[in-house]
Amino acid sequence: MDTKHMEYFKAVYEERSIHAAAKKLFISPQGLGRILKSLEEEFDAAFFVRGKGGVIPTEAGRIFYGQCAKTGDELARMKKQIRRAAEKPERLHVGFANGVLQLFPIGTLFGFIRENPDMQVEWCEYENDVLIQKLCEAELDYGLVVGRQPDAGLLQSLMCTCPVVLLVYEGHPLYGEEAISLPMLKNEKLIVMNEQFRIYHDFIAACQVEGFTPQIIAKTMDGGTLRWMCMQKQGLAVTPDFPRQQYPAARTIPFLGNYSWDIFGSCLPKAKENGAVYRLEAYFRSAGSGPAESAEIKGNDT
Repeated sequence: MDTKHMEYFKAVYEERSIHAAAKKLFISPQGLGRILKSLEEEFDAAFFVRGKGGVIPTEAGRIFYGQCAKTGDELARMKKQIRRAAEKPERLHVGFANGVLQLFPIGTLFGFIRENPDMQVEWCEYENDVLIQKLCEAELDYGLVVGRQPDAGLLQSLMCTCPVVLLVYEGHPLYGEEAISLPMLKNEKLIVMNEQFRIYHDFIAACQVEGFTPQIIAKTMDGGTLRWMCMQKQGLAVTPDFPRQQYPAARTIPFLGNYSWDIFGSCLPKAKENGAVYRLEAYFRSAGSGPAESAEIKGNDT
């Protein structure tokens, strides 16, 4: 079976018309009809019931359509991987979830690039869910993702974990607390990173488990803005305890419970065969002392 014929079949299925699909595919209705007939003969099943108003898929046609969609996705992913493998010089496409470069400074990546002058490295930051999608679709070779993704089909290795804390400005009633439980925030004005960050969704979900919806007065995609608003006494800030951050007139207080920002090196199983991916992850680990006091670099956890 010519894989292109699956696309022809899908067009007829979606248009519910051989003539409309033929026009879309720039082939003749007669030629398209012959392709459909050959597919039906090959699978010994009728895929459509033909009538004056167009064509109606049979149960066999609906099954074939579902398989065509899956096969098409797999073929597209395979083509991307093959095209990537054939690129010269060797290329490495890397993605970072928003905020991750606070823990893996961009200088670490630049150090890897300097030590591998024959490799072309392209990188970009993405919203966490977008990054996961691009990894799954083989648009990226490797990514530093926030959180474990058990259903994404990715190989993941815990690279770093950073505690999530509450930033409290001096003079607030909670300023002297040694630890914070989520119910203590029920009536507090809160500042958080916005929906592009995994921490936002995790925090909302954790509060709802405790029976309340947090009173969020501001959302930002800039950690500096979040900390500045807190120190201006606009509200309390929920933030990863990024290393090397200074908090004048404010202090970080840990949460009771296991709340952390976990960073996973992630790739498709096939990408792990790419020597460049292996070298990059090893380099990140060897430079792991960089993220410093509050961030803990982990050993292998693939």
